[in-house]
Amino acid sequence: MINAKDIFCNIKHGIADRDRFVFSGIMLAFFFCSLILYVIFYPGTKKLFLFEPLNLQSSDGAALYAEKRFIPRSRTKSSVEYFCDELLLGPFTDRYRPLFASGTKARVFFNKRKKTLYIDLNEGALFENAGSSDTKKACTLLEQNIRKNYNSIDNIVITMMGHEIYKYTD
Repeated sequence: MINAKDIFCNIKHGIADRDRFVFSGIMLAFFFCSLILYVIFYPGTKKLFLFEPLNLQSSDGAALYAEKRFIPRSRTKSSVEYFCDELLLGPFTDRYRPLFASGTKARVFFNKRKKTLYIDLNEGALFENAGSSDTKKACTLLEQNIRKNYNSIDNIVITMMGHEIYKYTD
């Protein structure tokens, strides 16, 4: 019976020093090629989303509910834009409140030089229903979510239809 150790020893003794150098060079080239391809076609990252419970006296006992979601790398949107769109969709389960009422959309702009994120919400954010958080709490949770997932953002300005309603500065 032939085992893997015998095969490896036969291969090791059968390869000349020059061939080992060539083999090492080929392996190194494959490694760098795969690294470059991974960076180019990077799939995305996992982000943490925070929501408040629907019933504050629930048996969960947690003040906030956290869920992880995969944010794919998009060529048309930045990661923070995609993150905000996903956050506005709400939680996966109906035991927790979405931040804003259904139908709320956001336009997101990140100024890299000033490290400021501008979020402009549409009129759907004005309508509070029994299932969603109140506007002030929703803006605070939106800021907490961004703060937890994006360290490069120092300032967050949230507006509704162009009127500033919330501003966070580091």
